[in-house]
Amino acid sequence: MRESFKSAIIVAFITILIWFAADQNVKERADFSIPVRVVSGDPDRYVAIAEPPYQRTISVVMNARRKHLKEFDDLVNSKTLFEATLHRTEEASSEPRPIPVSEILGQIKELSEYGLEYVESVDPPALSVIIDDYVTVTDVRVEPQYGDLRVTANPTPPTVSVRLPAFVADQLRVDPVAVADAEQRIRAASKPDGSFQVKVPLSFRVLKGAPPDLRISILPAAEVTITGQIESLAATKRKGPIQITWSIPDRVQRDFRIVVDPASNFRPDIDVTGPKDLIDQLDPRDIRAFVDVLAADAEKPGTKIRRAAQFILPPGFTLAAGSQPYELVFELQPISQDPAMGED
Repeated sequence: MRESFKSAIIVAFITILIWFAADQNVKERADFSIPVRVVSGDPDRYVAIAEPPYQRTISVVMNARRKHLKEFDDLVNSKTLFEATLHRTEEASSEPRPIPVSEILGQIKELSEYGLEYVESVDPPALSVIIDDYVTVTDVRVEPQYGDLRVTANPTPPTVSVRLPAFVADQLRVDPVAVADAEQRIRAASKPDGSFQVKVPLSFRVLKGAPPDLRISILPAAEVTITGQIESLAATKRKGPIQITWSIPDRVQRDFRIVVDPASNFRPDIDVTGPKDLIDQLDPRDIRAFVDVLAADAEKPGTKIRRAAQFILPPGFTLAAGSQPYELVFELQPISQDPAMGED
């Protein structure tokens, strides 16, 4: 019985293997969707599907044994996009031409290594492809974009040459401008004095809707160096006379008089910086100025005190950069004392 049981197990196992082998060799049809992009095998030629999105999904029907279908299914699912590298030598043209899908599939390395003898049909039967030569457009003007900034600047180089497929070169010749969007880079890199030097990548207005894989080359470089100075939107003008007043604590004002040095000027002119379009309209009377007299000053009557005036300007205006402090010289004398100098 033991031997009979073992024999039965062996027979069953062999039967399963035979059934599995037979099942794997049964021929079936299966549909596959293969996303494809077409590229050039020659660096001097542009090859691509003519219509956006510049790739197509090809429907393939295969008639093969199950194991081959399973292997092909694993292969198709291993990538999100397959590249067909075309090596064609016919005359270049800016007009699309039909290329058989069977040829395109045969130029996909992964599929050709697998073997396509089981392909029964494809849809579409052909793809519209552009095969064109590269040409060079010279004297393309560099045009920096500064946004709201006012600058004095020079781009280096001022012109570039652009190597690109012939079918888009005509568009560039209509508007031969390379744009450098420089505003944000200048704002980030400018020094306190407004000077800057930045490198900015170049782009082309007329090529915004062009295919993404044009492999454009820009000579001598794909970026431009811009050196310059931000122009100030402010102006500086002299305003005056500005009336200076005292800021005195009540106790000091009650017990002391202020004796001012005769050389002190209570109505000086000052340099003010503000918006160019408003600086002329600023009235000197809108500028407040005062000198602080401190309670501690009362502890040293008769001592010469030198103190800077404080200027309060309307919003948007400041004392000009580099302005020297404007100082007054005075002393405090008790009110009971007859001053030797005139009182302000």
